[in-house]
Amino acid sequence: MNRYLIAALLGISSHCAVSAGTAAEVPADFAYALPISGTGANALYRVTIPPAVYEGSAFADLRDLRVFNGADEVVPHAFRPLVAASEQPPAVSLPFFALRGERGSRAADLDIALETHNGDVSLRVTSRGQEENPEDVLGYLVDLSERRETFSSLRLQWDHQPGGYIGTVNVEASSNLKNWSYVVRDAPLLSLSQGGHRLEQNEVPVKTAGKKYLRLTWPEADKVLRLNSVRAQPVDKRTSLTRTSKQVEALPVAGEAGEYIADLGGMFPVDRLTIRLPQDTSVAPSALFSRNSDNAQWRPASRTIAYRLREDGPAIEHATRSVPPRAHRYWLFRVNQQGGGIGAGALDIEAGWLAHEIIFTARGAGPFRLAYGNSRAQGNALSVQTVVPNWGRDSAPQISIAMTGAPQMLAGPEATRQRVDSGKIGLWIALLASVAVLGFMAWRISRQMQSADSDSDVAHTDNASSSDPDTR
Repeated sequence: MNRYLIAALLGISSHCAVSAGTAAEVPADFAYALPISGTGANALYRVTIPPAVYEGSAFADLRDLRVFNGADEVVPHAFRPLVAASEQPPAVSLPFFALRGERGSRAADLDIALETHNGDVSLRVTSRGQEENPEDVLGYLVDLSERRETFSSLRLQWDHQPGGYIGTVNVEASSNLKNWSYVVRDAPLLSLSQGGHRLEQNEVPVKTAGKKYLRLTWPEADKVLRLNSVRAQPVDKRTSLTRTSKQVEALPVAGEAGEYIADLGGMFPVDRLTIRLPQDTSVAPSALFSRNSDNAQWRPASRTIAYRLREDGPAIEHATRSVPPRAHRYWLFRVNQQGGGIGAGALDIEAGWLAHEIIFTARGAGPFRLAYGNSRAQGNALSVQTVVPNWGRDSAPQISIAMTGAPQMLAGPEATRQRVDSGKIGLWIALLASVAVLGFMAWRISRQMQSADSDSDVAHTDNASSSDPDTR
């Protein structure tokens, strides 16, 4: 009987293990799905993960993401690798030339030409109806003609200004030094020191694709800076991926002066935060923390100084801060209260991230769906080298771009919560029962062996007594 019981328990255990490990996933196991459009006859497609997936996924690493075909079969997918920040190219120094003219005139009134002689480049500036050798600097010409990169920003360095500096600069672009178009207007520049803190904003966002020259001018003639260097940042390779952001209001923490919590509503892989102060003439040194649940410990993320200053023009703000990428839902902003905090009004937060992309095989007929939100799901993403043959080489197959539509409700939010897995419970019960039965059998065998040993000792003693002559 015992061996029949053991066989039955082992059979149940095996059945539970197989059932728990091989049950096929279906769309109804997931909370939501996004319809995928734009698929056709190609084998591979690429989809950018929209914010809704980060808001509805059960896991920060998106392990519960699946692509289903029209027959509700799971098809292979892989995450497209993000380019590491260390691969961002370094900034390069650019040649620049001062544009001089009479005080009160405009740099746009100057005729500009670059002349090359024996490898040396010189600037020729002709004033229209002005004196021959003016001394006042009206702006600067930046030469990009020898560069092949596309730049995303300029970093300006200038002489120290007693009392600090607050101003704005305009940047225009041209390919022939005659026709100019604005790249950016009223870009803020700032350099201030106060209370041991230094505030500096010297980076100007630009887009230089196809342009050979940039012209820097100042809306206010008395704000023109004496530049020491102009450096340009080549376009980050990661910008080929979609950058997304979400704005929320950080709410004050009751009983904690200067603390504000922002709930992003999802586990976004945040790597940038923008803090927008409610009032002008505000400076707010802040410490940033994050966590993924409302009962977890806060983890330090970064420190920054947010400011919003206005001086005879548009407000100058410095609020964007890069942070170590982390998929945390809650962010704490602890503002130093020595300067009075942020004053009255709301603290607005904008969180930015590089959206993940997946590559999937269009196996079977459509329509295809991107399902997510399943607390029982295990990660099944393959490596990109497995899904895309010859990945990273010219011989790799073409990957077409597909799009996602509006979220559709499947099992709903309940599927994202931690649930009791009856299959696993049954497996554990069967395993524990098997261990208990085996333990009981071992105890029974041990008792039987001890009894047999005792009987053997008694029989041996009796035989020895009957053969002893002194006992007769």
